[in-house]
Formats: sequence, structure tokens, C-alpha cells
Amino acid sequence: MESDVLNLEQSVLGVDIGGSSIKFCLLDSGEIVSNERVEYSNGKEPPAIVQMIHEQCRKWSFDGSIGIGFPGKIAKNTIVDAPNLGKAWNGYNLIEDFTRRKVGIINDADAAALAMAQQVEGWEGKDILCLTLGTGIGSAWLKQGELLAGTEYGRTVHPELGCTLEQWASVRTMNDQKLAIDEWALRLCTILNFLSSKYNPDLFLLSGGITEDAHAWLSTVQDNVAIPVLVSEHGEFTGSVGAAKLVLV
Repeated sequence: MESDVLNLEQSVLGVDIGGSSIKFCLLDSGEIVSNERVEYSNGKEPPAIVQMIHEQCRKWSFDGSIGIGFPGKIAKNTIVDAPNLGKAWNGYNLIEDFTRRKVGIINDADAAALAMAQQVEGWEGKDILCLTLGTGIGSAWLKQGELLAGTEYGRTVHPELGCTLEQWASVRTMNDQKLAIDEWALRLCTILNFLSSKYNPDLFLLSGGITEDAHAWLSTVQDNVAIPVLVSEHGEFTGSVGAAKLVLV
């Protein structure tokens, strides 16, 4: 892709750093023009991931603003905790690796919420709990049109299960324990019903790569959860779309 075909003032790159890959999404004037998932090949430590982002920019001849969704707690652009990437990230300022650019960083679940908000009619008047399903389970609220960040519900211990919500029903757990998709879907119902009774959202919005296969499990979830459950229209690129919107002029 040549950069001269883009409206440079309105083109932004969204980067969604995950537990096993990075999802990239290029937006031009708010429209998706390219996306790509790149698996980790040289580890998950900061230098390797920074290099992957630079390489994607070169591949797409992109020199504009970058929004980054990161799977962990962030304070003042510095990583506080990244349980699914490792301790090497603690205290790391990712923005300092990208000079001469406008760069924003946001929790990955918060980024996904930004991407999904407008697919729900009347979302500004609803309390929507957004969950990102992947290596872990990220969470973010859209409450009456406002993004409320930093919930980290995936690390909440379920009082009856004796483990965290993401230990019970993350996609990594499904793969590690070799759960059938129906069995995993029922586990997901357990945590959705728990969160529903505890926080009383109007509906759930789900994102993550597993939503690409929603036809195999969503009906089971919708039949066993009392409130509406919807999946992102952007599939596995939801987080990268939301990250891009973070820096969209």
C-alpha cells in the first residue's frame, strides 16, 4: 500500500497488542482500508513488539498517527501491569518508542468499547458492559454515553468457582483444557450471568477473535443469559479499530 493514496491528515493506524498476536488496522477518513494479524515470532517483550509495529508501518508506507490498545493497566502512558505479556512490560512507556508521531495508548478492552459503541442504537442512554474474549478477558463500561475505563473484571474471583472469570472462560482456557465450543459457551454464560446480577448492565457487547465463529456459540449464550448479548461487527479487529479512533482527528 502506498501512502500517497491516503488522506494523510485523516489516516491513522490502530494497533491491538494481544496475548498471541498483534492486530493492525489502517483507517482513512474513518473507513477501514487495510487490516492484518501478525503472530509473535520473536517473543512478547517490549523490543520485539515495538519492532513489529515499526515493520508494519514500513510495510504500509505509513508515517501518521498511531493508536495502541494494550492488554493491561496503564497510567500516564506507562504500563503498570501486563499479566498476559510478562513482567518486562511493568514500568515501560511504549509511547517513547515512537517519536515524530502522535501516539495514544489505551487499555485493549477500552479500545474495543470505543469501536463497538455506535453499533447499538441509542447507546448513549444505555449501560453497556463490553468484554474482550481472548488470552484473558478484558472489560469496559459504556455508561450513558461515557467510557468508564479500568474495570479489569476478568481478574475478579467468582465466589462459587474459586477462580477468576478469565481462568474459567477465556479463550486460552478453552484451548488449554480442550473444551468443546458448547462447553466453553456455557462457561461464558456463567460469568455473564454473574456480572449481570452484580452490575445490572442493559446488555453485553463481546469482541475478540472468537467472535469470528459466533455462529457456533452465540445462540447458546443468548438462550442462557437473561439480557441481550451481541458481538462486535469488527470481529478480531475490534480492538485495533477502537485504538485507531483514539487518535483519529
